[in-house]
Amino acid sequence: MSPLHNPIYTGQVNGRAVRFFRAPNNAVALPWHSVADLVSAAGLPLDAQRVFIDATRSGPFQDAVRTVNTDGGKCLIAPHFVAQGTIGAFKKTGFLPDNDEFDTAFCLAGCDAANLLHEGLSPAERMRAVIQMGRNHLGLEDEE
Repeated sequence: MSPLHNPIYTGQVNGRAVRFFRAPNNAVALPWHSVADLVSAAGLPLDAQRVFIDATRSGPFQDAVRTVNTDGGKCLIAPHFVAQGTIGAFKKTGFLPDNDEFDTAFCLAGCDAANLLHEGLSPAERMRAVIQMGRNHLGLEDEE
């Protein structure tokens, strides 16, 4: 059995718990999120949640997502760019209102998770980590 990969933080988005995780390969990256938690927070009906999670696992994002073992069982997690695409799609299809409230709540919870990733770092180390997270998110090569 694979080692446990438990969440580092659980935030509230739209009144629902959303778990955030360290990147599964321990890369310096923006926090990953539980796909199931994100679609639940968006308020999709249960049948639509299942369809969306299956599509995420096997569709265009299949190479980007990972299933990890947590204390609570298996959990499909995804990087930040998948959340951005998901939220945008939910707005376009009417599952979410076309405003920034959901995005803002998700990003603020993600910032709280990112702060936990930086605990114990000096200000200079934190700045380097934030820059590296951004570079990784944008798919840019390391400068070092």
